[in-house]
Amino acid sequence: MLAAIVFAIVSALSNACGAVLQRLAVVDRTSATARPAWRTAIDLVRQPAWLLGALFLVGAFAFQALALYFGPLSVVQPVLVLELIVTLGLRVFLLHDDIAFRTWSAALMICLGLAAFLVVASPGEGTEVPDAGQWIRAVSTRGLAVLVLLLLSRYGTPARRAALFGAATAVVWSVDAAFVKQTVDVLAHGGVPGLLTHWPFYAMIVTGVLGTVLLQGAYAVGPLAASQATLLIVDPLASIALGVELFREQLSTGPWYVLGAVGSLAVLTAGVAALSIWAPPVMTAEELARLPVQTAGRPV
Repeated sequence: MLAAIVFAIVSALSNACGAVLQRLAVVDRTSATARPAWRTAIDLVRQPAWLLGALFLVGAFAFQALALYFGPLSVVQPVLVLELIVTLGLRVFLLHDDIAFRTWSAALMICLGLAAFLVVASPGEGTEVPDAGQWIRAVSTRGLAVLVLLLLSRYGTPARRAALFGAATAVVWSVDAAFVKQTVDVLAHGGVPGLLTHWPFYAMIVTGVLGTVLLQGAYAVGPLAASQATLLIVDPLASIALGVELFREQLSTGPWYVLGAVGSLAVLTAGVAALSIWAPPVMTAEELARLPVQTAGRPV
């Protein structure tokens, strides 16, 4: 279990580094001169910062897969929420942002809620390998939930639409995490030939692409704070439910344990929501100029 937590933390760190580096590269390219989108995309691929960010994101996926191999969904997915705090730290040390006390308070709430959940719920590895019927039921119910959320996201304020889009994305990511867990298990026992001849690998690719598309839609329809908060709140909750349903992952079930787990998740949820709202604004060209390292007269 310790290995799962460590790899999950490293995955959160890698994902935060990749996101910040790629955002810096985007700001650098788009703030320089107005140019067609296709030209900007080509320039980004040539940017060392963007490429390094992409490498970090690949590493984040690999570390998440390792974490899911060593531990249950109900441990790994909640720990990945720490990405928010890592991103905040990068904003301080890389861009010298002035972070308000209330923002650090929200980060502390996340840490306390996560630690309390892992201690009180004491998640354990699953005792079952799901069969085809269990997968069909799980994917069908989650697919229906995603469809309902997307239909509801067509109406309302931009914040409401972004929140519903984010929730739909989170449900898809939770299913993708379940496929990742099944895929790494197949890889460990059957090697690459076994991986290529079993359907979870291809299902993982499909849900990964779908989640990425939905994430871009969430960013497009409304404010980032709304979509990010619901994404990072719903993902661990949906993953815990999937872990129990599909893999029979074990949680402490006594009345006081359940009450403590619900309370700790409530603290975690409140911290994520607050941090999403109080976090520093999106990186701009002015912030890019604060970078301490300069190359050829341009920040990197």
